[in-house]
Amino acid sequence: MKRFLKYNKKVLGLALATLTLAACNDQWDDHYSDSALAGTNSGTIWQAMQQNPELSNFCNVAKACGYDKALQSTQAFTVFAPTNNNFSAEDAQSVIDLYNSEVKAGVRLAENRAIKEFLQNHIARYTYSVASQTNDSIIMMNGKYLVLTQNKFGGKDITSSNKLYENGVLFTLDKPTEFYNNLFEYIEKQNNGQPDGLDSMYNFWYDKRYYRYELDEESSVPGDIVNGKTTYLDSVMIKYNELFYSVGQINDEDSTFWMLVPDNTLAKQLIDDYSPYFMYHEQVDKYDSLRWYMPRVQIAMGGLFSMSKNLPLKNYLSSGTQIDSLMSEGALEYKYRKSGWGSDSLHYYQYGTLKEPRDPFAAGGIFYGAERIQCSNGVMLKTNQWNISKRETFLRSIVVDAERASRIIVDDKQTLRRTVARSIPTYSKYYNKVSNNSYLEIYPYDRSISDPEITFLIPNVLSGVKYDIYMVTVPADAVDTLVTEAEKKPSYFYISRLYKELDGYGPERDSISDNRSSIFDQPQYFLGDFDGTLGKGYGSGQDVDTICVAQGVEFPTCSWGTRSQVQLRVLNWVDYDPTETYDRTMRIDCIIFRPQEFGPLKNDE
Repeated sequence: MKRFLKYNKKVLGLALATLTLAACNDQWDDHYSDSALAGTNSGTIWQAMQQNPELSNFCNVAKACGYDKALQSTQAFTVFAPTNNNFSAEDAQSVIDLYNSEVKAGVRLAENRAIKEFLQNHIARYTYSVASQTNDSIIMMNGKYLVLTQNKFGGKDITSSNKLYENGVLFTLDKPTEFYNNLFEYIEKQNNGQPDGLDSMYNFWYDKRYYRYELDEESSVPGDIVNGKTTYLDSVMIKYNELFYSVGQINDEDSTFWMLVPDNTLAKQLIDDYSPYFMYHEQVDKYDSLRWYMPRVQIAMGGLFSMSKNLPLKNYLSSGTQIDSLMSEGALEYKYRKSGWGSDSLHYYQYGTLKEPRDPFAAGGIFYGAERIQCSNGVMLKTNQWNISKRETFLRSIVVDAERASRIIVDDKQTLRRTVARSIPTYSKYYNKVSNNSYLEIYPYDRSISDPEITFLIPNVLSGVKYDIYMVTVPADAVDTLVTEAEKKPSYFYISRLYKELDGYGPERDSISDNRSSIFDQPQYFLGDFDGTLGKGYGSGQDVDTICVAQGVEFPTCSWGTRSQVQLRVLNWVDYDPTETYDRTMRIDCIIFRPQEFGPLKNDE
């Protein structure tokens, strides 16, 4: 089956909003040209409909909604009109009553359900005809795609076809076509105040801060300039929703999604659980909106799946092939995971892997027990159980590669130190033992008198999470193989942090640990030794060392998606060292903030 006549979204929006477009002069291929029809009958489609007594009920609806004028204009249409056999006068009156009630309520004509869900579901712009091999999907005036074959339209029997008139083609049907909501529309319909409704998701997707009508300046007719601003003789308004671009275009009729949504009872539980992680401080712009938005967007992004990104799901629907994993809209492509998350082995917003397959439909799977509702652009899965862990979405380890300049803050100590990024060569014994095979070297401007320091910006820190903080250091011979054993010296580090309290203020320096006094007393993890054995030493200078600099550190505020307020200051504080026992140069691979509930650091993280 093919789809055709895919128009720019703005053009489609205009077709939904107004019937005053200029007459078209499209070029049709032979299959859809007038030559495919028996011949042109005199009169317009509207005149033909009025002359057919079996279409009187449909005509009454079209006239009551003002479509009689369009159907006798010079614009081109194809009408699929249900006959009176299964569309009674009472049915027609109920549609008319719906139209009038929504007009009285001030509903825009483009959103009037009588027009959008009934009338425009039977009318297409431009002309179509059928032949013996026809099996196509055509776009209706409401943006829905309906299947047209030789004998059926939208699943309903065609009783007459290919009747060409001066401004289009007329078909008749034995029954009215069914209207299918898209995912966005279905959420609105389930805004019913019931425990199993979708009010919470409606309040998110339809919030006026993100969803609104905006002026389409390109399509509007400009008038005079008044007080420096352009006025418009004909203003064309289009719907705009920021969430379609930041989360997913669940209103797009030309896309296919599976969307897992919690009912009202479950949504409240999730929001109450997620909210403490997103306590932005009061000096962040629109902090109250962010506190409201972030728990809800995590639910939405964690449960939205595009068919184009999930071939296993597509194969499952077509052939029943078992699914081993799914990726929601929050997932990064594999090639971006190392730069975005610190490691390409991480798989946030991906549920199941080839090593650990996870069938979404099996017990405990993310779709298990969900109610399936067919929509025009995919499947809605309404659920009262959420089998997506927050540890699979937003609650994650934070890895900051030290050599990334964007993660380093310019401070008042920068004149006392120099920095250079080093790449580990393939012949080094430390190759592939350091993330990205590169690290940052920080050394004093004057090696004899100054102690270098550097401050790292830590992004996406969550409030209320107990983090274990690690620093990975690299020895001097990682790049320079000529370094002697005597030159491979240990280092002292003084670590402090900068963060914000809920009022937006916070300490300039808050000591986590002063390692000058306890350097050899603390057991530490070492990279490459995860058999449960604890090693001793601190910045030994002899190997790639993973140093746990602090445990259970909690921050009162969140910096997810904003400018980082959390900073980690690393100072090589050798102080008085007449024997030159310690190295004044720091070689740092990365900083890791790991939620304590994750357990000990693993070798692949």
